[in-house]
Amino acid sequence: MNTATARTESKDSENTGSDTSTANSDQRFGLLLALCAATLFSTKPIIIKWLYAEGVDTLPLMWLRLSIALPFYLVIGWLAFRKRTVPVTVAAVVKAMAVGLLGYYLASLLDLLGLQYVSAQLERLVLYAYPSIVVVLGIVLFGKAFNKAIVLPLLLTYAGLLFMYGNDLTMLSASSEQAAFASDSNELLIGSLLVLGSALSFAFYLVYSKPCIQQLGSVLFTSIAMTSATFATLIHNSVSGWITGEPMVLLPDYSLDVWLGIIGLAVFATVVPSFLVSTAIGRIGPEKTSMSGTLGPVATTLMAVWLLDEPMSLFSVAGMALVVFGVWRLSKVK
Repeated sequence: MNTATARTESKDSENTGSDTSTANSDQRFGLLLALCAATLFSTKPIIIKWLYAEGVDTLPLMWLRLSIALPFYLVIGWLAFRKRTVPVTVAAVVKAMAVGLLGYYLASLLDLLGLQYVSAQLERLVLYAYPSIVVVLGIVLFGKAFNKAIVLPLLLTYAGLLFMYGNDLTMLSASSEQAAFASDSNELLIGSLLVLGSALSFAFYLVYSKPCIQQLGSVLFTSIAMTSATFATLIHNSVSGWITGEPMVLLPDYSLDVWLGIIGLAVFATVVPSFLVSTAIGRIGPEKTSMSGTLGPVATTLMAVWLLDEPMSLFSVAGMALVVFGVWRLSKVK
C-alpha cells in the first residue's frame, strides 16, 4: 500500500467517524428536546384542572390559549419562511394545515372535554400510551412488519390504564366533592373515551407530520399547524355561541390569577413544547419522540398529588408503573 492510498483511507475513516459522532449527537439532542417537551406538556392537565375549578369553561379556555399563542407562531413562522431557499408549495401548506387540525384542534378539544370528567393522572397516562397507537398505525397504514414482541408491552400498557381507571373509580366513590370531576361512573367512562380519542388523534398527527416536517422544516410546519388549529377553534367557538345565543366575549371577566394561568398554559405548556416536539420528530422520528416522554406521567402524577390533592393509591402507582414500563419495553422492540 502506497502512502497516498494510506492517507486517503485514513481520511475516509476520520470522515466516517465524524459522521457517526454527529449522528449520535443529533440523536441525543433530539431525545433531550423530546424529554423537555414531555415535561412541559405534563403541566398542562394540572393548569387546566385548576382553571376548571376557577370556573373557566372548555371552549373559552381553548380559544384563549390558542389566541395568546398565535402571535408567537406567526412571528416565528414568518422568520422561518424568510430563511427558506426552497419555495413553499400550496400543497405542502394545505397538508400542514390538515395535520395541525388533527394534532392541535381535534386532539386538544377532545382532551379538554375529557379532563372535565377524569383525573389529571389518568389523562396524562392515556395520552402517554399513544406510542402504542403509533406502532399499530404504522403496521396498519404503512405496512410495517408485525413483531409479536410488541404484544406483551401493549398488554402491560393497557393493563396499567385499567388500573388507573380503577383509581378514578375509587376517587369517585370516596369523594363527595365533584368539582371538575365526574359525577358518576358513566361520566368517567365518557371522559376516558374522550381522552383516548385525543390520544388517537395525536397519534395520527405524529404519523402524518413527519413528511410535512421534511418538506417545510419543523419550525414553519409547527407555525402553520398551530395557526390552522387556532382559526378552527375560533370558528368552532363562534358557531357554538351563535347556536346557543351566547356570542364570544373577546375578554372574559377573569381574575388576574386566572389570566396568568391561561398565559402560562399558552406559552409554557403549548408554544414551547410544540416546537420542541416537532424539532425532535425531525431529528429522531415520530416513534422515538412518542416513546421518550417517560418523565411526563410521573411528573403529572406528582404534581396532581401535590397541587390538586389527588390521592396516590396503589391503583395509581401500579397503573403508572405498568404504563411506563410497557411503553419503555415497546420502545426496545425493533
